Amino acid sequence: MNEGFFAELKKPIDFYFIRHGQSEGNIAGILQGRLEYPLTAAGREQAAARGLSLQKMLADVDGSRTLFYASPLSRAAETAHIIAAQLKTARPGAAEIALPPPVFLDDLQELDLGSWTGKILPEMPQAEPETWKRFQARSWDAVPGAESAASLYDRAVRVWTALREGAKKSGAEAVIVITHHGIIQWLIKTTFGVRTWFPLIPMSNCGLSRLRVEPVPGQPNAHTAWEMINREL
Repeated sequence: MNEGFFAELKKPIDFYFIRHGQSEGNIAGILQGRLEYPLTAAGREQAAARGLSLQKMLADVDGSRTLFYASPLSRAAETAHIIAAQLKTARPGAAEIALPPPVFLDDLQELDLGSWTGKILPEMPQAEPETWKRFQARSWDAVPGAESAASLYDRAVRVWTALREGAKKSGAEAVIVITHHGIIQWLIKTTFGVRTWFPLIPMSNCGLSRLRVEPVPGQPNAHTAWEMINREL
């Protein structure tokens, strides 16, 4: 993204990115991609805990100034609904947060894993040794049919554009996004202009990353800082 990407925003804003809670696919070691797997009981507990932590972070933010986006895949959608329910729980002596319902964006789906979709990652060195060697050097660009780094970079920029325009239109102070490990990596990478898979960025279930954007009056750019990357519960 260019340096002036966030310059049109008129007020400081925090973007919160959260990976979904633990899914049945995660616990089985399955490469899920865009396959559907529900949350485990532990995943639902993670989502509730993350919602409570967000409630504290957003204590001074008007709920009407908060935007909420999510991937439509069920593990992210369920996480979003649980977090939303926690955010709407009134704190003692405080007004209930008037949080809008999540907006589901197709571009927030997990990356397409191509021919490895549904397979078990630890089994791949033996099952496909040559592809595994290329995978170690090129990540998903080495897997037949998987979404390319170039495609993911472009998709991440589309997501950022949608978030920026939504924030401009609404005057939001906070934007919450519930999505997946793969696309979160690219949402972070695009802010640095990085177009390659490496270095990889780990992301735990319900791990939280926050970008702070502060417009600078009279300047063609905004002050931006990743204040958290993958803060675990």
